[in-house]
Amino acid sequence: MPRKVNPPGATVEESIKFLKMSKEEFARRIGRPVEFLDRLIAGEEPMTTELASSLEAVTGSPAAFWKMLESKYRRSLQ
Repeated sequence: MPRKVNPPGATVEESIKFLKMSKEEFARRIGRPVEFLDRLIAGEEPMTTELASSLEAVTGSPAAFWKMLESKYRRSLQ
């Protein structure tokens, strides 16, 4: 059985915890409402290039990393 692939939002959630930041602060820093962040964590929002760049600025993880996670996740849904 293939391994379950988590949405990129799962890594976003881990990053929030690692940075010891509230969801509200993280959402503010990426320029999105908390409701959007919750949907991203749940895998309901796609990882756009703009969002990946915002995540790079806040987490230090390259935008290409976030886009790669999104690509793997979306392929796993097919």
